[in-house]
Amino acid sequence: MKIFQMDRKIKLLCLVYFMVAQSSMMARATSDSFLLKYFQVESIPLMIMAAASLSIVLAVFTTYLCGRFQAFGAMRIATAGLVLSLVGIIALVFYLGNSGENKIIYVFAYMLCEVIVILPMVLFWGMAVGVLNPTESKKWLGLIGAAGTCGCILAGYTISFVSKQEYVNELSLGMVAGVLLVVSFILVVRAKLLTIDDDEAAPSAQSASILRKLAVLISSRQSVLMTGLVVFSAVVLSLIDINFKFEVREFYSNKSRGELYDFFGQFYTYTSIAQLILQLLVVRAVLTRGGVWAAISILPVLLLLTSVFALVVGDRNAVYVSKFITQVVFFTIEYVGLQ
Repeated sequence: MKIFQMDRKIKLLCLVYFMVAQSSMMARATSDSFLLKYFQVESIPLMIMAAASLSIVLAVFTTYLCGRFQAFGAMRIATAGLVLSLVGIIALVFYLGNSGENKIIYVFAYMLCEVIVILPMVLFWGMAVGVLNPTESKKWLGLIGAAGTCGCILAGYTISFVSKQEYVNELSLGMVAGVLLVVSFILVVRAKLLTIDDDEAAPSAQSASILRKLAVLISSRQSVLMTGLVVFSAVVLSLIDINFKFEVREFYSNKSRGELYDFFGQFYTYTSIAQLILQLLVVRAVLTRGGVWAAISILPVLLLLTSVFALVVGDRNAVYVSKFITQVVFFTIEYVGLQ
């Protein structure tokens, strides 16, 4: 594979996903820090549920945008909107959010970061699948994913560095805004490489209503099973994430917010490095030798073994191990299997 002789749009997709994944991981560390530092224990599940509900609303809205403007147009609109929202939130945090006294500001900041974690990445993959043909997808999606993992590794180091600064909240949000601003600029300058010609898009798909698309989703046994896999995966991820946040909050309850940022920065750095290793050495072998069933079975087996070990030994560190396994395996082997 001659990487340096690849098509320009592949290089551009690698660059864009590198930055999208970087912004997503920095937003994840920032939102986790806000959640654990400025909210009580009983509020954490409610905040996570509220963020999930917001994601549902945004998913419906994104479906509309993609049908109207293609995934590329939807991503350009969403990225610009997120940058403007971040600028406003940064100003509010700087002037009114001292010592977490004004909780409503951090509610909006947390929700916005949770949107950034998911929305740009979903739109990016919609855009990438649209501009790549099946042959190009099989050949290059792995490399594009690896570029994103490198972005996550850099994000972890960035958050760890920012955690040692005085205005850690403002700087972390500002770094996310800066990266998304560059992405938005690239999408404007290189629009021709990432836009599907109108005659290539299916008119029926663009004009279909959201209700029609939901009807298609539940119209066959295959789509129902696929939806079930995604739903159950999301439930497991949420339960593990909530337990993980409880443990981290208890340990860092009497420590500074900088230490909390530093923990999440290092945690997501190490998990991203492990993800990169799996992407380069393991994922392809699992798919070619074991197929889809092997890919979606590894994570449940590992989590089951971890749970049994935790029950036998009684070690609470199993919560960290479960989160680490989930973060690494789900976003590599499991995610590819679901796709």
